[in-house]
Amino acid sequence: MGTSISTQKTIAREGSISGRGLHTGERAVVFLRPAPPHSGIRFYRKGEAVSANRFHEGRQEAQGSLRATSIGLQSNRVQTVEHLLAAFLGLGISNAEVTVEGPEVPGLDGSAADFVKALKELGTVDQSEKEDCWEIPEPLFCHETHKAVCVYPAEEFKVSYILNYDHPYLEFQKAEFTVTPQVFEKEIAPARTFCTEAEAAQLRSRGLGRGATYQNTLVISEKGAVQNEFRFENECARHKVLDLLGDLNLLGFRILGHVVALRSGHSLNQKLVEQIQTKRAGYA
Repeated sequence: MGTSISTQKTIAREGSISGRGLHTGERAVVFLRPAPPHSGIRFYRKGEAVSANRFHEGRQEAQGSLRATSIGLQSNRVQTVEHLLAAFLGLGISNAEVTVEGPEVPGLDGSAADFVKALKELGTVDQSEKEDCWEIPEPLFCHETHKAVCVYPAEEFKVSYILNYDHPYLEFQKAEFTVTPQVFEKEIAPARTFCTEAEAAQLRSRGLGRGATYQNTLVISEKGAVQNEFRFENECARHKVLDLLGDLNLLGFRILGHVVALRSGHSLNQKLVEQIQTKRAGYA
């Protein structure tokens, strides 16, 4: 990105994406429309705007629970928005209207690759207003037990992620990128969601992950991906970068800074988002 601030962008025309939700298994359609400058990414469901300022993350509990970001109130929520939000951020699209028919954004292949393809087919339009971008002025740090995420001042937008689980295929994976549209499309967007074989069994026993298959979710056993192959040696760490970018897009503005995460998930990402928002408000 560099220190230069570009203009805002929106999509050039309307379009739609359909599929089943990874967690609910229900069919959903997402309608995408251009939006004027300073709109941000606006979600609508049931004829009403869905607030992205109050979002709830699926926390990973002992039994295994939904691990996805949802926005809005309990009466009108949209689940699993992070991959689509990451695609908007990664491609530099500032403004769009997103109308969701169904409880959840389609899971597609478990990555953001199909969202990127759809958005690129719609095209983008440069808008007259400058992009809202904030340079991180000082280090910000959030942590939980054995997890941490922080952001440091930098002249570009960079993300580093370290994945380290007690599993032979999930030990000490690292992914690090300076985020540009080209890097996002080729190196981050194709990384798919994942869980261990034990976690998959727990989800199924609770009637969850109803839309998950071995094709759209990397189920990882002691021998590797079940009925699938990794797209990257560190695909799981890359997917964590994808999730983090989606959560950061809930800020409502871009940042210049270096985000560094260790085993961070949606819950901790949310805390960093809130801390950045609070810090920026203090500088206003």
